[in-house]
Amino acid sequence: MWHSARTWQIFAAADAEWLAEALTQSTWCGCNGFALDGYLFANDATSADGAQEYGVLRKEGERYVQIESMTFSWMTPEKGLELIRRVLAGQYDVQRYDFIEPQRIQTPERHGRCHLCR
Repeated sequence: MWHSARTWQIFAAADAEWLAEALTQSTWCGCNGFALDGYLFANDATSADGAQEYGVLRKEGERYVQIESMTFSWMTPEKGLELIRRVLAGQYDVQRYDFIEPQRIQTPERHGRCHLCR
C-alpha cells in the first residue's frame, strides 16, 4: 500500500457486480474501502483526481495482508468484474505485498470524518 498511515472506513458491497460497477464508474474518497466475501478493496489512490487504485486485502491472523493492487478506473465494468471474481476465487491468495494492522480498518461509525472525507 502506498499510504503507511491511512485508515479506511469499510462498507459492505452487495455483490461482485455492484462492486465492479462502483469501482470502475465512480471516484471514491481515499479513505473508502469495500468488503466482499472476506476480501477488502481499500482505496490506495494518491489523490481524488488520480487513478482509483485499490489494494486487495484479506485477513491473515491478526493483520490484513495485501495480495494485489488493481487500478479500477482504467477498467470497464466487465473487466473489473472478471478480476473481482478471480479475487473471490482465491487466485491471488498466495501473493503477499504488505501487511496492514487491524486498527487501520474501521467501521464508518468509528472512522467518522477525516481529511480525505472533506
